[in-house]
Amino acid sequence: MFKVLFSILPICLFAQIENSNKDLEFKPPLLDDSEINIDGSIDENVWNNSLKLSNFTSYLPVDGRAAIDDTDIRIWYSKKSLYVAIIAEEIHGEVRSTLADRDNLENDDYIILFLDTYDDQRSAFAFAVNPLGQQADGTITDKTTTSRNSTLTFNLDDNPDYAFTSKGRLTDKGYVVEIEIPFKSLRYKKSDIQNWGFNVLRRVQHSGYRSTLFNVKLDVASFLAQSGRLINISGIEREKIFEINPELRSSIKRGPSTEKYKVASNDLIGVNLRYGLSSNITLNGTINPDFSQIEADVAQINYDPRRSLYFPEKRPFFLDGIELFSTPTRLIYTRKISNPAAAAKIAGKIGNTTVGFISAADNRGSSLSNFDPAYVNVIRLKRDLSEQNHIGFVYTDRIHDDLSNRVLAVDGKFIAKNKYSFRAQSGFSLTNNNLENAEIAPMWNIGANASGRKWSSSFSTTGYHGDFNPAVGFVERGDYVTISAGPTRRFYGKEDAFLQQLSLSYRLTGNWNYDDFISKNKPDDRRMYPSFSMQFKGGWRFTNFTWIEYFGYPEKFYTNYYIRSNNEFVSYIGTDELYNIGAMFELTTPQLESFSASFKYGFGRDPNYDEWAPGDLYLIESKIKWNPTDQIRLYLRYNQQKNFRPSDNSLVSESRTPRVKIEYQISSSIFLRGVIQYTSRYRDSLRDNSRTESPIYFKNEDGDFNLSVPVETNNIQADFLFSYRPTPGTLLFFGYGSFLTEPSRFRFQSIDRQSDGYFLKVSYLFK
Repeated sequence: MFKVLFSILPICLFAQIENSNKDLEFKPPLLDDSEINIDGSIDENVWNNSLKLSNFTSYLPVDGRAAIDDTDIRIWYSKKSLYVAIIAEEIHGEVRSTLADRDNLENDDYIILFLDTYDDQRSAFAFAVNPLGQQADGTITDKTTTSRNSTLTFNLDDNPDYAFTSKGRLTDKGYVVEIEIPFKSLRYKKSDIQNWGFNVLRRVQHSGYRSTLFNVKLDVASFLAQSGRLINISGIEREKIFEINPELRSSIKRGPSTEKYKVASNDLIGVNLRYGLSSNITLNGTINPDFSQIEADVAQINYDPRRSLYFPEKRPFFLDGIELFSTPTRLIYTRKISNPAAAAKIAGKIGNTTVGFISAADNRGSSLSNFDPAYVNVIRLKRDLSEQNHIGFVYTDRIHDDLSNRVLAVDGKFIAKNKYSFRAQSGFSLTNNNLENAEIAPMWNIGANASGRKWSSSFSTTGYHGDFNPAVGFVERGDYVTISAGPTRRFYGKEDAFLQQLSLSYRLTGNWNYDDFISKNKPDDRRMYPSFSMQFKGGWRFTNFTWIEYFGYPEKFYTNYYIRSNNEFVSYIGTDELYNIGAMFELTTPQLESFSASFKYGFGRDPNYDEWAPGDLYLIESKIKWNPTDQIRLYLRYNQQKNFRPSDNSLVSESRTPRVKIEYQISSSIFLRGVIQYTSRYRDSLRDNSRTESPIYFKNEDGDFNLSVPVETNNIQADFLFSYRPTPGTLLFFGYGSFLTEPSRFRFQSIDRQSDGYFLKVSYLFK
């Protein structure tokens, strides 16, 4: 297998992509912007003299057809900004639009502009607007792996924010949006003449359809390679970027007693700096920044406790240019730099080489007065080869007292004949605590994909040595090797057919501990995943995920489990292998007037991880989004999981998590938000259910053995926030948070406060 992969590597390395959109080159005019007013009315004369593009083509669920709802795009630029107008026709008269907060357009009709300012087909800026001109933004990259949860052929990271102006209005025929994107918000080549990749994607909510300005085919490996181009952009006068962003914040908290509130933060002031060395290189610095998470992490469900959950970066200092630090296996995960007292970053692109460097003093102490630094350095280099091919280098280190960790890796991505893509990464970590000799711990990641409109397939393998430790990276599961492969077959309905797309896929996966893989032992886990996805007319979607698995006993996860035999405590040894079979179904609605929802139901045989025994799993999850007005948004989410012992149908564990979020958007930049989440968990007293039925004991720090007993927790978390954020970097947050518990689930009696507090943050961006 590996011989085959490496035999195609030279072919991929020197292959050139045939850009099917070479002829789709358009020159926008340079015009005077002295009379322009971004108000959603394109009545100024400059719009009559602009570049006009139209004739959108369907992208999803079926590619290559003329879009039902056409869109006109008008483009021109001044010396300091790019201007785009969108004239969207809606023949059904069903435009969905609300006064949505930033990056919160998923329930609305929207348009996304893609600007590949380096014209290298590797990443692009994304600027999105809804019919009222409310904004979302971020960066996009091509997908390198297939996903059963999304049919999109690109990844969108909506965490970065960029300054741009937009205003829209509804019309009798649809809507019109006017956009100004300052050149100083972009990175681009240091050249007098600019050529930029460009495309536009439109999402129509009532039908669920997506269309693009330039035809994007599903049988081409790269989304970005199918863009058109804006050429011969000249006369740009980029303003020198020098931004100072001071922050003032404070918080007070109290515990469960009736004590008074106490100040919880000692370091009240911080500052962020941003300086543009050129149009393509930016220097960032920060001193004592605020890295609290005002916007809570999105709730995730962990179906396998052996794996860690990944949460995206949301902090402004790291988000600026974050796409330049991406690696195939997240060897750079900036959330591991959790509390920097000071940090500096330089990132950009010089010719065909992408450069990124971060250096930080990560304070392990509670405040600057209690300074206990761990020094962190991150280097990311990437050299463009022919077309979209590249080779890259990663280096990270973290040093604290006698402990040091270093990671080094190389990677590459290669595409051939528009359909075949190959990626690879290999490296090692070196961890030294001065107590024992450090050893090199290797890792690898290899993937290959073949894209086709009807048939596609993929292969991937990832391996981490048991001692591999990326102190500034993220590993979902260590001491682990996985090999996975499978095909996908798509069927397409006719234009007015009830079933628009049917996708059938099959995935075969094997998992090993690292040493077992090297010793050529059989896989610990063997998995088969047949699944299907159906996209219906009107935006309805129905999906299925089926699992057929054999899981081997993960001994190291049960080292603190004991049973009593002949008046002695002996280590627990679980069943060698568990057989699992089950299915999960999900129904997703389109945006129905002011309502959308998804409902998921799963059932079948799944591991009872608490006892490492067979379990009967039942899962229900529902998500409901309701916009009773253009300014009010209500989100309801409920998740319930139950696991029963098949032997006597007794309940082993259960979790119930309802969550309610209400937002009132007072204006485009001011909103009120309230979030209440109730998390109820129950775990029965444990026993050796797969073998002896003997009770399970846990060994405590004193060496005593404690019998496992039923455990129930019922936690209530409530958060309220007032937010004023007129532009990225300038904001006012004032909020209150409370954490409560109660002894019995959903009784709302004898509620005890564990903690609560208020916080305030004020930030202003000086340019």
